Amino acid sequence: MEESISLKDIARMCNVSVSTVSKAMNDRPDISSSKKEEIRRIAKEMNYIPNYMASTLKSKHTRNIGVLLSEQTGQGLLHEHFARILNSFKVTVEERGYVMTFLNASNSPNRLSYMEQCKYMRFDGIFILCADYQLDEVREILDSDMPVVVVDNTLPKHVNIASNQYGDMRRLIQFVYDRGHRKIAYIHGQNSEVTRGRLEAYMSFMKEHKLSVRREYVYTCPYRDTERSVSLTKTLLSVPDKPSCILYPDDLAAVAGMNAIQEMGLRVPEDISVVGYDGLSLTSFVRPRIATIHQDTVSMGIQAGNKLINRIEFPEEKLRAETVVVDGMVEPGESVTVWKILVKKTR
Repeated sequence: MEESISLKDIARMCNVSVSTVSKAMNDRPDISSSKKEEIRRIAKEMNYIPNYMASTLKSKHTRNIGVLLSEQTGQGLLHEHFARILNSFKVTVEERGYVMTFLNASNSPNRLSYMEQCKYMRFDGIFILCADYQLDEVREILDSDMPVVVVDNTLPKHVNIASNQYGDMRRLIQFVYDRGHRKIAYIHGQNSEVTRGRLEAYMSFMKEHKLSVRREYVYTCPYRDTERSVSLTKTLLSVPDKPSCILYPDDLAAVAGMNAIQEMGLRVPEDISVVGYDGLSLTSFVRPRIATIHQDTVSMGIQAGNKLINRIEFPEEKLRAETVVVDGMVEPGESVTVWKILVKKTR
């Protein structure tokens, strides 16, 4: 077996002290850039591999971040919204010298609790991308002193990276309203912080613009539940006074709803307009392209990674609640028509 190269070997080759080599490898400011480059170049030529365990024991950090992803649809990493955030998060933490490891969120009877996994893996911090915050084992992590960053969930003493649910929804409805729509139906997601923000935006907008919120225009549909979306779309189209536009909880539900509309012999957007949410890649392939909110998942992942590492590396700061709001953007698509113009043409 080839003998491993030590800092002492590099120091001897560079004719410097071991401490100087250590400073160069750890990018310390009290050594010149040229000297750092020289030492690192020689270390690379010697095939030096850092002693990970030794550096871990010395710094008391493993540079390992735990990631918890446990969402109800069972799609996991196939859930595009979460996958985009996670990819951006991964790139961010790796650029800062960290790695990430998924917590086991299976239903296996042999699985350790989340907190037990955190202790066993010696995670420096936890990124909760999606989880049931009512579970005792999730609460155990949140009640600990471990640095935690979550997505779209306001919690005491932790960082919340939040899409601007209220503001984005207001912008989306304003887009629909500006195109002449007044009979606006809303199929919203199940009760959650995300849903409450969007529903509040819908209700307040309708009230401010003196538009009636009809009971037969508002329904609940689990996120990404295409079957339920189709059923509710048919229900909306069966009422005597049909809406001119339907808002859906997400893009998948919107696509399913649009297919149901077209199967019923109606046209989108000429007969009824359709609006999604999330800005998934599939919206660019569906025709007509669905109007939606494109959430800035790249910024969300970057913010999550940097905020978590800052809390890890500066433990002297007391844990406090912090919310970072990230704005999305309306993508007009082709699924919302200018309703007033069509009404005038039919007269």
